[in-house]
Amino acid sequence: MHSALANRETLPFIGFCSAILATVVAAVALFPDDPTPRGALMLPAAVMTVGILIVPVLRVIAGAGEVTNAENFLCVGFVFWLLLDLLQGAYDLGEASNESLRLALVSIGVSAAFVWLGARGKEWRAPSWVVTVANRPLDPRTLSRLIPLCFVLGMLNFAYAVDFDIPEMFSYLGASRWSAPWARGQLGGWGSFIDQMPYFGYVLPSLTALLIAKRGLWRFESLLAIGCSVIMLLFLSQGGGRRIIGVTVGAALLVWVQANPGLRPKNILIIAVSAVGLAWASQFILNIRSAGVERFLETGSDYDYLHVDDNFLRLAQVIDLVPARRDHVGSQQIVFTLVRPVPRVFWPGKPIDAGFDLAREVGLKGVSLSTTIVGEWYLAFGWFAVVIGGWFHGRLAKAANLIRDEGRAAGNPIVYALAVMVLVAGQRSMLDLVVMSYALVAWWAVNRFLSRRHQEAAAHGYY
Repeated sequence: MHSALANRETLPFIGFCSAILATVVAAVALFPDDPTPRGALMLPAAVMTVGILIVPVLRVIAGAGEVTNAENFLCVGFVFWLLLDLLQGAYDLGEASNESLRLALVSIGVSAAFVWLGARGKEWRAPSWVVTVANRPLDPRTLSRLIPLCFVLGMLNFAYAVDFDIPEMFSYLGASRWSAPWARGQLGGWGSFIDQMPYFGYVLPSLTALLIAKRGLWRFESLLAIGCSVIMLLFLSQGGGRRIIGVTVGAALLVWVQANPGLRPKNILIIAVSAVGLAWASQFILNIRSAGVERFLETGSDYDYLHVDDNFLRLAQVIDLVPARRDHVGSQQIVFTLVRPVPRVFWPGKPIDAGFDLAREVGLKGVSLSTTIVGEWYLAFGWFAVVIGGWFHGRLAKAANLIRDEGRAAGNPIVYALAVMVLVAGQRSMLDLVVMSYALVAWWAVNRFLSRRHQEAAAHGYY
């Protein structure tokens, strides 16, 4: 027992040390004289990947109970969001200075290291409403009721936008993301309330995965759930948001892992095939979202690699610009993020940006550029914020682990799976950390409604 406890406390410290050591090696010993050509940073990125992922890999090899800990997925998130482009030699980095590229590597390593420090010690307890939903048992009968309800609520916005003309609604699948009538502008009005309905559909793949785990695949309820999930995913992908598909499908995979513990060959195969399929779907969405399927079939893909978001380059550009040419934005970044849930109809003067537009600074128009949450912390308060931001993400991961442990007793891994994917999506930006958490709120609302219905039925003697 003491040995296991020591292991739990020691491994995060090893994760911290390995991330720092890998950063020193990558940013100093292996950093090339000219890091800008395509592929020049492949080796430093590979070293950092090993340093960041060493503890999750050790946990997988050992078959430890901490394999599904949230901090492991955050480590994968650092590699996906920031290092994957470098590992592929995706593009040249000539738009940033050599020193800013070096410091970008340092910022990634520092943030990853302090995630491990945040994952140590006593966990923060999640809000009571989250814990309540996580502890709610989900038997097959309840799942069979929840799936149609979430499907109808999730599809409401798409149907409403075409006056419930279902054939017309389906006709927009495969078109460019701005051509559909449910596409939303930057500033929302009263109509933005119904725009939130698709969040109810985010949980559908997770419900489906859990139902299949409990009832089996070849059952009517399971096949119906798969159909609902596929339709929901098609409409969610029409908007071009690849991270939405990543969150919803990734959560479903995590639900499957939690409902089928153990590294059995069948489970490993299902997860591997699903992960490859998710990567392919993500690339396909990128290829068609601007011009549609027909144009893509005519011209083909613009990418010869798995494109993410040019995040590493944009992070380096922010380090170049701030504070040399622009001051840190301070609390504007955080305020802009925290007020995101406030409807603009109630606050017409709500901030529309964080006080810094990277696209404008580098002379690009009509695009939005992501620097990941590491860049946003740096933009806000500099290196101190990079450290605190990494630690804070680690603390949130630790809190998510507690949700998992409480959900196991109820046979309900859905809240934990959604929480983990929200945290991983939140590595892309602070806004995603807030916006993607709406799925948890929607899931709470559905559970609240169902709980009241059960109480009313019980009061009338129906149970």
